[in-house]
Parts: sequence; structure tokens; C-alpha cells
Amino acid sequence: MRLRQSHRRHCALAALAALVALVLAGCAAGSPQTGAKTFLSEHSGAAANIAKSTKQLQLEVSRLSSAPSASQLSVLARTAAEAHRGLIAASEWSVAGQGEEGAEEEDVPRAETQVIEGATELAAAVALLSAHPGAPRASALAGYRSKLAPGRGEWDEGISQLWYLAHASHPPTL
Repeated sequence: MRLRQSHRRHCALAALAALVALVLAGCAAGSPQTGAKTFLSEHSGAAANIAKSTKQLQLEVSRLSSAPSASQLSVLARTAAEAHRGLIAASEWSVAGQGEEGAEEEDVPRAETQVIEGATELAAAVALLSAHPGAPRASALAGYRSKLAPGRGEWDEGISQLWYLAHASHPPTL
């Protein structure tokens, strides 16, 4: 009789331990850290390339003379095209984890949405530069600069939050 009670108690404890392990595994799988690490594994390379090309474009725009040379315009067009391609691709990234409940679980989708909205805004800014095949007009440069600031703010905030949630360093900010 004591053997049966001991066996039942052992089985009950084993079942309880398995249940606790399952619950803990489920919590870890849905954690913001996991969602952010998934984002990084899928998009960190592209995000780094976008940051690089967008920074390069900003530099090229700042170097434009009042009467830009053909070589300046050629470099600007190439850099703008590269930045635009990456930004368009990023603006189409999907937001994971929509519909999850709880403030912590919403951090990743919110940050991903900021990155996507920032990429969309930045793509629109870059498109203004490539709309004029010759020298960009003053209005195009002004439009680029006005769209650049909010796009960069959205991108930087979202990217920084995702890198923070993933416990990663050096987010590709602009």
C-alpha cells in the first residue's frame, strides 16, 4: 500500500514538474526578448545596410554644391537608388505578434511598426531626390529634409527598442 502511495505521489510530482516546465517554456517563447531576437535574426543585416546607405545619402546631400557637378549627381543618384530599394523592402516587413496581450508583449510589435513607418517615411523622402533626373530642385531638397527628420526619428526609436529588447548592442540608427 505504501509503495502505491509513494508511486502515485512520485507520478503526481513528475506531472506537476512537467506542467511547470511547459508553462515556463511557453512564457519564454512569447517573451519580448524572443520576438526582438527573431526580428534581429531576420532583418539585422538589411537594417544595417539601410542605415549605411541612408547615412551615405545624407552625406552626399550635405556635400552638394549650389551647382552640382555631373559626378556629384551620379553618386547621389546611385546612393539614393540603393537607399530607396532597402527602405521600400523594409516598409514591407510584417509586424509579428499582433494581437498579443499585455504591455510587454506589445513592445516588439510597436517597435517593429515604428521601424516600418520610419522606413516608409524615409523612402518617400528619398523618392523626392530621385524624382528629378538632373540637379534636385530646392523644393525637392527641402521636402527630403522635412521628411527625413520624422522618418529618422521613427526608425531610430523602433530600432533602438528592438535591439534593447534583444539585449543586443549597436543598433543601426540613422
